Amino acid sequence: MDPLSPGERAHLAALESTFPGWRVRVEKGWWWATKYAPPTTEQRAAGVLHEFARQGPYEMAAALTVQLGILARLGDA
Repeated sequence: MDPLSPGERAHLAALESTFPGWRVRVEKGWWWATKYAPPTTEQRAAGVLHEFARQGPYEMAAALTVQLGILARLGDA
């Protein structure tokens, strides 16, 4: 993990507590999320990703919200 500013650490902690099914980390300036339990075939078909990157914490929060929405529609959230 890259050295993070206090603000980035706060964002990271907030993302991990808000989206407990995902491990969030920062590498080389990119914010990565990895789903702890790999998505099922049905989840993948619906658009659930196992891992993805975004440029910042706000983009990551938006993307994780989309992922949570997909899971909720499937009844898996």
